[in-house]
Amino acid sequence: MTMKQNNNDRQAPPLSRLTAVAMLLAASTLLASCATSGGAAGGDDCNPLVGALVGGAVGALMGGDRHRGRGAAIGAGVGALTCVAYNYSSKQTRTADQVGDDYRRARGDLPPAPVVTGYRTQAARATARAGEDVTVTSNIEVVPGRTEPLKELREEFVILDPKGVERSKLEKTPAPAGSKGGAYVSTLQFTFPQGVPPGAYRVQSKLFVNGKVAQSSAVDIQVARAPSATGVALAALEPARGLR
Repeated sequence: MTMKQNNNDRQAPPLSRLTAVAMLLAASTLLASCATSGGAAGGDDCNPLVGALVGGAVGALMGGDRHRGRGAAIGAGVGALTCVAYNYSSKQTRTADQVGDDYRRARGDLPPAPVVTGYRTQAARATARAGEDVTVTSNIEVVPGRTEPLKELREEFVILDPKGVERSKLEKTPAPAGSKGGAYVSTLQFTFPQGVPPGAYRVQSKLFVNGKVAQSSAVDIQVARAPSATGVALAALEPARGLR
């Protein structure tokens, strides 16, 4: 009877690992769907609190008995990042005619279809702490087409964590419907949630014209370690080698 109990004890760990993997996959699916939905600013039902709770649960699970509390804190920050709230605004600084006249003087005539002659993003700060606002500004210039109209002008922003994993995505239109082109300045503001792991995050952006990627840009923002940081790395949220 003693031998039978010992065998059961030895069989328990694999069951725990399978449970951990199942919970991790389920939580990852939920957070990934939230990350690709456009976050809170996209008008979807992505809830920052739910993201934090799910991320915290995953972090606690993968942190193990010794680091469960610290893993939960890191996981909650990563989970909340998938549903980060954005503020986006844009304004036109030059008309389509002004941009088109410059293009004609340099090239002789307008292009057949709208052309992006300038797209650059820059961040107001190179470093930030959790809880601090981050502002990313885009400078856009679109020359109107001679025969093909401008049907769509769209910006797509993606936040990548220090490991290059997509954590949040947002799509916005800098120009109102019916615009022919021109120069625009758009502003994206967001806040890194409390508990997000320190490291180099990237805000990667793409500019779409009539459904096609015209140009892309990116800015890197270093999230500084908070004074009370526990030192638990994002790797704590990944399954151990034995779980893969």
